[in-house]
Amino acid sequence: MLYFTKTKEQALKNLNSNPEKGLTLDQIKKRHQEFGLNKFTEKKPPSAFIIFLKQFNNIFTYILLAAAAVSFVMRENKDAIVILAAVVINVIIGFIQESKAQNTITALKKIVETTAKVLRDGQVQVINTQQLVPGDIVLIDAGDKIPADARLIEAFNFQVDEAALTGESKHEDKEAGLTLKKGTLLADRKNMVYMGTVASAGKAKAIVTTISNKTEIGKIATLVEETKEDKTPLQKKVKKLSIQISFIISILLLVIIIGGLLTGRSLAEMFMFAVAIAVGAIPEGLLIAVTVILAIGMRRILKRKALVRELVAAETLGSTSVICTDKTGTITTGQMTVKKIINASGHEARDNNLEQILKIGLLCNDVQIDNHSKFIGDPTEIALARAAQKASLNKKELTQDLKLVAEIPFDPYAKYMSVAYKENTSTLIYTKGATEQMLNFSKQIYLGQNNIQPLTPEKKDELLKINADLSQKGYRVLSCAYKKLDGDKLDIKKVCCENLIFAGLIAIRDPIRPGVKEAIELCQQAGIEIKMITGDHKLTAKAIGHDIGLEAGSDEILEGEEFSKFSYEELKNKIPKTKIFARVEPKNKLQIVDILQDQQKVVAMTGDGVNDAPALKSADIGIAVGSGTEVAKDASDMVLLDNDFKSIEKAVEEGRGIFDNIRKVVLYLFSDLFQEVILIGGSLLLGLPLLISPVQILWVNLAEDSLPSFALAFEKKEKDVMKRPPFKLRDPILNYEMKTLIVIITIVSDFVLLALGYYFWKKTGDLNLTRSIVFTGLAIDSLFFIYNCRSMRKALWRFNPFSNRFLTFSTIFGFALTLVALYIPLFQNILG
Repeated sequence: MLYFTKTKEQALKNLNSNPEKGLTLDQIKKRHQEFGLNKFTEKKPPSAFIIFLKQFNNIFTYILLAAAAVSFVMRENKDAIVILAAVVINVIIGFIQESKAQNTITALKKIVETTAKVLRDGQVQVINTQQLVPGDIVLIDAGDKIPADARLIEAFNFQVDEAALTGESKHEDKEAGLTLKKGTLLADRKNMVYMGTVASAGKAKAIVTTISNKTEIGKIATLVEETKEDKTPLQKKVKKLSIQISFIISILLLVIIIGGLLTGRSLAEMFMFAVAIAVGAIPEGLLIAVTVILAIGMRRILKRKALVRELVAAETLGSTSVICTDKTGTITTGQMTVKKIINASGHEARDNNLEQILKIGLLCNDVQIDNHSKFIGDPTEIALARAAQKASLNKKELTQDLKLVAEIPFDPYAKYMSVAYKENTSTLIYTKGATEQMLNFSKQIYLGQNNIQPLTPEKKDELLKINADLSQKGYRVLSCAYKKLDGDKLDIKKVCCENLIFAGLIAIRDPIRPGVKEAIELCQQAGIEIKMITGDHKLTAKAIGHDIGLEAGSDEILEGEEFSKFSYEELKNKIPKTKIFARVEPKNKLQIVDILQDQQKVVAMTGDGVNDAPALKSADIGIAVGSGTEVAKDASDMVLLDNDFKSIEKAVEEGRGIFDNIRKVVLYLFSDLFQEVILIGGSLLLGLPLLISPVQILWVNLAEDSLPSFALAFEKKEKDVMKRPPFKLRDPILNYEMKTLIVIITIVSDFVLLALGYYFWKKTGDLNLTRSIVFTGLAIDSLFFIYNCRSMRKALWRFNPFSNRFLTFSTIFGFALTLVALYIPLFQNILG
């Protein structure tokens, strides 16, 4: 039932509950049986054993296992053991990489692990929130977490911070007496409170309407659980490359075995050729090298104040083509601040004008200060208190000779708050609220000490225009007025609404973070689209967009309520063109991400609230802010430690460097791969025996190539990375330029190696010696070629060959391992 469309009496009747006594014990027992506990159902994560078994489920592993099996059958036990060792290394690394905690639902559960005050059998009880049932009467005070979705039946100056659920930065005023129409957005349901949000002011009594997975936050939990976590662009590209290589290997094996048999070679010999081809064609060190590159990239990104939670996400950053960013806390500071104070003459307030306006804002204010000197209360009132504090105004000092005798709390419908202080035989009235109301209540204006002038119709229109201009620019505007009367027996409700003296306007705003505009400009120069998604109103969002350089026309702004008006096909056309999304709900955020991904965009989504979790999980790269909820963090791939959009731009820059380095490793390893395959095929075509054995190939691939390929992870990103367009989803890891380089190096190297092999075999007839010569040539060639892979855009002689000390060390170590293989007896024996 849509309880926000019902009166509180209808809600009580439908849920069969007494507002003064609550449910009976018998009712509670029956409802526990019917509805269960107020907690989310959890999906059991896969066991470590299942994750381990999954590592064997890839085509390269199948090929290597088949090669090991053939080696055992052919009694080549040393080859088989070494091949199996290579499989085990890759499986262990994959297991470590994929063993991640499934914490999203657990974090959602933590939100509701609280106690609640309830009325049961006429008594107030404190119970675990899991024990709540529909119909329970809950009592809520400022600071309490809302334990379930509930319909208000009483509310006293009650406000709720719903940012975690709706994304709205303003604390929402709530009222029990309202009945709302069907279709009212979640953020506008003033007569409801929702699980996981926090009461920020006042007190209330409410009747529980929904618990567990059926609550609004529960629906998000279900969305998070059901949201498919798609593979990253890197995972997709590696999979595609694996399939292509496997297809090539299969064709080569078939051609070589059939060709060899037709030319009179024995089946046993051809099986050894097949094993060599299988081992040579698989880049055993690729997974390890990519893992090292990603891990080092993660550390570099961490230095830029962003924590990447999963390795593959580090590379995905470099492919990002769209950033969907939350406003509050990421683009803005998340802290309401007084930005402008306008006096009654329409100019910036100074001196006495400024002091009088700030004094009214401070004294007509409900903000409290805790024992840590921290302000507690509504963000707008906190902003007023901070502004007064900066002007050296102290509430305790100002009220030393004053006594608060009456107060009218802020009413969202009356749109004002008023207080009365007794001063000797007089009464001071201080009132603040909507500018229209304050001007309607006022007859005079304050222009400075001893300078009070009449409020003329012309001046009123001028001040209303200033108010409208500030509102259009995204400011939250309120005005202040006051009055001094003789006597203390006054009807404050009457006197605060007539003959006031208008003091001025205060413009408040959540300020833009320093450097955000420049960071957005850099992203746009790099070909990345920026889309702002916020729970705030359209005008506020548009004004913020203007300030950060994200100019949006009326056809480039989409509000949450409009989503239901468009068909899916219409949304597919509209969303890519939209720059600002305002007043959106969780399902809308998910639609935005999904539609952009359908159009081959790599989407980074930022967020901080529970409401962002499904979209964060669905996005190619989910980015949670450090001050956000645990739910958002656990659903994300990256956490901004400083909440700053600039850190996203820096992380994208590092991500592009990571992808560059991955391409360098692929170029290096695949050059060796094709050299080895052509070398084996050339041996067959020239009528020679197998010029290099499978175990020797594994030694070159794992022992000598791996460390230099790891060293490529330490290559610094090139200076132009943010001047290039993003990598496209369809762009393969191996592009045309890389394939050309591979072909050239393979032809040149294999010509030399085959010539060496042919010469020594024909000259000596010693297969071990011939293989040792070819093995040494292949090892030395790969150790020199690594230097050509350090840049895809610069020639070898344009950078210092020793600038990467890790590469220098790994090359020296590679030569040392070649000597170990050739001259240490144990390894001579293993490698033949």
